[in-house]
Amino acid sequence: MYTTLFILITIGTLLFYGASEKVKPAHKPAWILRLAQTPRRACMLGTTIFLASWAAVAFLQGPGSGTFAMIGYLMASYCLVVLLQPLEYFNTTRLAVVALAAFFMEIFIF
Repeated sequence: MYTTLFILITIGTLLFYGASEKVKPAHKPAWILRLAQTPRRACMLGTTIFLASWAAVAFLQGPGSGTFAMIGYLMASYCLVVLLQPLEYFNTTRLAVVALAAFFMEIFIF
């Protein structure tokens, strides 16, 4: 569950990253460029993903610790995106492989 939430938060972060005017288009993934043609729509979708993830984390951990955990998840996802996106480590295939591997490890190990 937490792996899925972190992947969703990372996708929301990528939407905000793609909607930024300061980021060069060469560093943005193709699917982000399609969604970020209208930056307002990308920001609204990212905000919706963040709010849904925050509600899920607050439900799982309680409102206080869930809010604190959401802040930690946001900081971690923004650090990952800002560090790894210019190096072009994030693409759809790699993100899907990491999500599936983490999902199966979460199911079978934990």
